[in-house]
Amino acid sequence: MTAYIESDGLRLRRKVRALVLNENDEVLLVRPHGYRDGEWTLAGGGVEEGESPVEAMRRELAEELGVGLEAELSELPVTNRFIYSAEHKVKRNLDHDGQDAVMFACRIDRSHPLHLQAEEIADARWFPADDALAAFPVQKQRDIYIRCLSELSRSA
Repeated sequence: MTAYIESDGLRLRRKVRALVLNENDEVLLVRPHGYRDGEWTLAGGGVEEGESPVEAMRRELAEELGVGLEAELSELPVTNRFIYSAEHKVKRNLDHDGQDAVMFACRIDRSHPLHLQAEEIADARWFPADDALAAFPVQKQRDIYIRCLSELSRSA
């Protein structure tokens, strides 16, 4: 698979994100470098050339959190697509128009030791599900999170 997709005349970077839950239904969020204090997101990253979304998600969980390949992943019927503003593309010198993320869910034990990727992740923390909602910095992230939770409860 490729790291980019073409859709509606746009070149989109393929991404993956995971809703990581523990046995208490707490949600693990990460604070990447560049995020302000109190702003959190779901673990994940870009799909590399030749990777499937599942392979990319497993790699990202291992790299960012030290969560091994034994974690069971479920692909959710939720995607997160967003298009960059022209100003953002210029400011960041980007060669693509936005991102298209496939969403996953997985469960790990709360006691599982986390090994954060120091270059990318400043912090990681377990949140009660309701508190996690308020930790996302933008409404679209909150909407995606709610859709992911809804899909998980539907399949339970």
